[in-house]
Amino acid sequence: MMFTYEFEYTSPRTGRLFSARLDQDQEVINVTIGNIYLGGMIEDAQSPFGFVTNDRLLQDELAYFTMAYKEALAIENLPMVLQRIYGPGLISWAWTSDKDLKLIAHPEMDLKGFAEILRDQIGEAIMFDKSLTIFIAKEGSAHIEEIFVN
Repeated sequence: MMFTYEFEYTSPRTGRLFSARLDQDQEVINVTIGNIYLGGMIEDAQSPFGFVTNDRLLQDELAYFTMAYKEALAIENLPMVLQRIYGPGLISWAWTSDKDLKLIAHPEMDLKGFAEILRDQIGEAIMFDKSLTIFIAKEGSAHIEEIFVN
């Protein structure tokens, strides 16, 4: 079964933003940046980047690309990490069109108190450098707390 993952990738060489696509078929992850196929890579815990490749185009980009890929995964997993830490206090979440995170807290939660706790502890849950804003609202309330990350 083929697994596909897409994210936005900024090439450090050009500073341009590209769509990156990874198509995984068993062990091999095929990498396409923009419309250019760079090659296949395989996870390798012994590699400094966590992946290895024999494809020259991908070798040239591997260090930057794998860091961006890991960051994209860490960002995508942030809501699940927060749900695991704070449990039933968080009842849902969604990504905004600006790629910020909106959390919906239980209606009986002290929103200001929870936001202060989250501001103090968010650094422990963040495994990426990208800046984003977390908006927290209680279910059924218009009041929103903002937390700025990185």
